[in-house]
Amino acid sequence: MTEAARRDSTAGTAGAESAGEPAPHGDGQAPGPVPLLEPRDGPPTLVDSAAMLSTTVDALACGEGPVAVDAERASGFRYGHRAFLVQLRRRGAGTVLIDPVPCPDLSGLDAALSGAEVVLHAASQDLPCLAELGFRPRALFDTELAGRLLGFPRVGLGALVESVLGWTLEKGHAAAD
Repeated sequence: MTEAARRDSTAGTAGAESAGEPAPHGDGQAPGPVPLLEPRDGPPTLVDSAAMLSTTVDALACGEGPVAVDAERASGFRYGHRAFLVQLRRRGAGTVLIDPVPCPDLSGLDAALSGAEVVLHAASQDLPCLAELGFRPRALFDTELAGRLLGFPRVGLGALVESVLGWTLEKGHAAAD
């Protein structure tokens, strides 16, 4: 269900909806997890050139607050832990996807975001491949570690998002090559 369709189907529960929480059913009960099937801002930009990277770095530097970062690796299909996609999101800058094959040097991004907190899930998995690209966060928040410290029984990203936010993530392609 798209975000617009979900909004239409829960018209009368705008308070919960606008707070980013699943809207309760008419009986006051919260519904099951809400599937997020598409980005709310539309498809993110794919950065695949030095010129696009420079523009993206400027936009992220002008954004506000922490920066969510995720690196996709193909370690299940290839030897090594090289990043094949770097995803970033920051308020005011939106979501971007960086292809590190044509953009292998993220040292400009590292300098631009040196004062920003970086949010990762299972940071120990992504930090080595990000460092290979020249991106080394100085202030870090690891959502997996936070889940462990808070005593959640399951600390995978999907499980945490579902239990804390009530949303389900599409993970069907998580192990695809």
